[in-house]
Amino acid sequence: MTPSVAGVVLTLNEATDLPRALASLSWCQELLVLDSGSNDGTTALAASLGAQVLVNKPVGEFLISEQRNWALTHGNLQSSWVLFLDADEELSSAATAAIKKALAKAALSPAAPVGFELTPRYWFLGRWLRHTQGYPNWHPRLLQRQCLRFEGGVWESFCSINGGPPGPVARIQEPYEHYAFSKGIDSWLERHRRYANWEAEKISAYLDGGGREALGTRRWRRLRQLAAIAWPLRPLARFGQKYLLQGGWREGWQGFLFALLMATYDLITVVKVIELRRKRGGLPL
Repeated sequence: MTPSVAGVVLTLNEATDLPRALASLSWCQELLVLDSGSNDGTTALAASLGAQVLVNKPVGEFLISEQRNWALTHGNLQSSWVLFLDADEELSSAATAAIKKALAKAALSPAAPVGFELTPRYWFLGRWLRHTQGYPNWHPRLLQRQCLRFEGGVWESFCSINGGPPGPVARIQEPYEHYAFSKGIDSWLERHRRYANWEAEKISAYLDGGGREALGTRRWRRLRQLAAIAWPLRPLARFGQKYLLQGGWREGWQGFLFALLMATYDLITVVKVIELRRKRGGLPL
C-alpha cells in the first residue's frame, strides 16, 4: 500500500503553467499551493482546481528552501510524505508510477529512505537539453514530513528537522518534465537575477573569510568553493562546462544559446560581486 502523499507547488504569478502541474499531482491525497503574492489570478485559479491555497510573502529575497520549509511547518499537511513540484514542471505517468513504487517499497522497510531526489528533463525552446544540463541532475523533492527539511537558499538540499545531516536519501530514476523557459526570456532572466544576488552574497562572504559554510548550501559544495575562489572566471568556465564538457554542441542552436545564457547569468553574478565589494570598501560604482 502506498503511503499518503501531499503535493505542494510554490507560486508567484504562475497562472499560465499551474494547471499542468496540478493536473499531474491529482493523484496526491492533498494539494497545497503556497503563493508569494501573485497578482495574475494564480490563487483563485489554484482554488478552483481543488488546491488548498496559502499566501506567504517572504521578507527580502525569495529563497526556495525557506518557502518550502514554511509550507511544511504552516501548511497543515497531514500526509506522511510531501512531494514538491514547481509550477513549470510536470510529472509524467511513468514518473508518478515510479514514485508510488518507491514509497510502497519504503513502507515495508524500517531502514528505508526518508527522502528521495528526482531528476528533470529540462526543456528549452522545444528541445530536451540532455547533455547541456548534465542529465541526470538530482534535486531534493520528496520527503517524509516528520523527518526532513530544506536548507541551502536557492540551491536547496535536504537536512534533518534540527538542521543537521539528513537521514538516508535515495533516488528515483524516472524523470519529471521541467519547462523552465515556458514564460519566455523575461521570466528566465528575472529568476536568474535573484539567483545571482544570492550567489554574489555567498561568494563575497566566502572571500571575506567565512569558510565553506558561508557558501550557504551543501549541494555541490566543493565545486562551489572552487567557483568562489576563481569567481572572475565563472562566465568562461560556465560556457566551457555547458557547451564543451557536457556536450551542448550536440544539441544544435538550443544547446549553444542556452550555454550563452548560463554564461550571461554568471557574468551578472561577477558584476554583482564587484558591486558588493566596492560598496563595502566605500568605492564608487
